Amino acid sequence: MTIESTSPGDQEELREYRPLLDEVQALIEAGDYEAGISRLQKVARSSGSEALMRHLIELRVAAFPKMAEQVTPEPMFEANSLLGNAAAVHDRLNEDGYLFFRNIVPADILTALRDQITQILAEEGWIEGGAQRMLAKAIVRPLREGQPRFFKAHDRIIKLEALHSLAHETNLMTVLRQALGETVFPHPLSIVRLIFPDSPELATPPHQDFPNNQGTPNLTAAWIPLGDCAIQDGSLAIMEGSHKYGVLPLKFHLGAGNRRAILSEDVLACRWVGADFKAGDVVLFTALTVHKAMENFNLERMRLSVDFRYQLEGEALTAGCLQPHFNRVSWEDIYRGWTSDKLKYYWRTRKFEEVPWDSTLHELPEGHVDEAYEQQLAYNIALTRRKQGRASVDQS
Repeated sequence: MTIESTSPGDQEELREYRPLLDEVQALIEAGDYEAGISRLQKVARSSGSEALMRHLIELRVAAFPKMAEQVTPEPMFEANSLLGNAAAVHDRLNEDGYLFFRNIVPADILTALRDQITQILAEEGWIEGGAQRMLAKAIVRPLREGQPRFFKAHDRIIKLEALHSLAHETNLMTVLRQALGETVFPHPLSIVRLIFPDSPELATPPHQDFPNNQGTPNLTAAWIPLGDCAIQDGSLAIMEGSHKYGVLPLKFHLGAGNRRAILSEDVLACRWVGADFKAGDVVLFTALTVHKAMENFNLERMRLSVDFRYQLEGEALTAGCLQPHFNRVSWEDIYRGWTSDKLKYYWRTRKFEEVPWDSTLHELPEGHVDEAYEQQLAYNIALTRRKQGRASVDQS
């Protein structure tokens, strides 16, 4: 974006910043959008110039697709052939940082849970109802974690008995015992992902689960799509072997969790792997394994998935892992109306070491509030222009 492309009033105000803007433009033309934006931020945030801030936001809008990870994942190794040999399953997880299994969870269980979730989303006005409901076709602008309308639906979904029961599904637990050990158990923290279409800026960025959960580094997640999920529909991607490089520093991102890992050169050398998933497929990965959501390029359908965390008895965990996701609804409220008492407070019979939460592992760098504000403004502009552009094409 050049001064000449701005309004006449902004052009006049920006003339005194011409050397700075030329420097920023040179960085961007060299392909380093991150350095260009960072250079402009240092002045724009302290200048008091509204024109300079508008220029910064416009650069951010243009930078979204330029700064996104251009990931073309290679195929995941399908580990079904290892089942029955616990040592081989365990060793493969330790080596690659993930395990991918086809057709583990019965499809009818996933369909039943998807039916309940989409019923709530339709009632809350997120998706089309009626005969199209199970397709989860979004009819509202993308909603983000933290927004009141997001929580209105999520607070209902988190109470579903079928969601929490899925973490204990028999076939899934059989696989986890081979991967981790006989005393493995799931955390009660059950997570549902409600990913909107046509919002690549909100795709969950590369990150590790350890800063969010902490406790044992042997903590292992199970990611399960609630229906077929191709790469182009926003499926999961893994950086194979990335768990070997420790806990990575963080910076702000608009996606789920509002944090992304800053990848070292060693981690960047790891290859991305992924798959077109079918209902019933499962991916396990360790708390230190870098992973991300692929951008959901489906223009209509939401991506619905769940993930659970597992560990062995005797290992460490933090108090937050024993709470409902976002800790907005009590266990008493969640359990009200359940048909069975079997899984209520089940973790109280398990042995584990509760350890303190280390806030330094979850902290964002100085200036992250300004960063969040600017990214949100730029995202709103990018989304609106994308919608308007498609509407113009449809009308022509």
